[in-house]
Amino acid sequence: MLNNIIALIQFAVVTFVAAVGVNLVVAMGAYLIAKIIRAQSDETGLRDRLARYSRIVTGLSNRVEARKNTAAGAASHLFGAQRQEKQLKARIRELENAPHRFVRMIGAEQFPNKPYEFLVINTSVSHQVKRGERHPFYDSSWAQPCPVHVWARGPEEARAEFERVYPKASGFKAVYAQPLTGAAAPKDPVESEEAEGAVPA
Repeated sequence: MLNNIIALIQFAVVTFVAAVGVNLVVAMGAYLIAKIIRAQSDETGLRDRLARYSRIVTGLSNRVEARKNTAAGAASHLFGAQRQEKQLKARIRELENAPHRFVRMIGAEQFPNKPYEFLVINTSVSHQVKRGERHPFYDSSWAQPCPVHVWARGPEEARAEFERVYPKASGFKAVYAQPLTGAAAPKDPVESEEAEGAVPA
């Protein structure tokens, strides 16, 4: 009888210890699995963030390259414009120093326009030349009267066209103006055809 009781107690103790051991093993396994899952999820999130940052950096690099190309193109156009400006200024100086008279023209040489001559100076250029300086926009030749021929229907239109091209706000001033009576004015094309078709008597 006593032996049966001892055996029953031993069985109960062994069963209890086994149950506790199984529970511990299950708990440890669940803990380890949860930790692994969390680690994997953190790694996936980190990879996603790195991929997103990589895309952002790539986009910024592309924008920087595009801005560089745009700036290079603008600089090329600027250098080309500056080179063309130097060539034009050199050509103007060459024409001004030529033995022939250099005349600036405004308007179309066609009927019924008539030629008018203006002698023009630029007061800003004149003041800077007197101080031994150069004007940032206009040639030094404007310090002396320069001839400008304007083709227009009448003197009022010629004056308005002249002031439109050479405004007073920029320092231009006409010191003399007169119609060019000796210039070869264009003829009326209708009159020219009638004259050519006329038969002498």
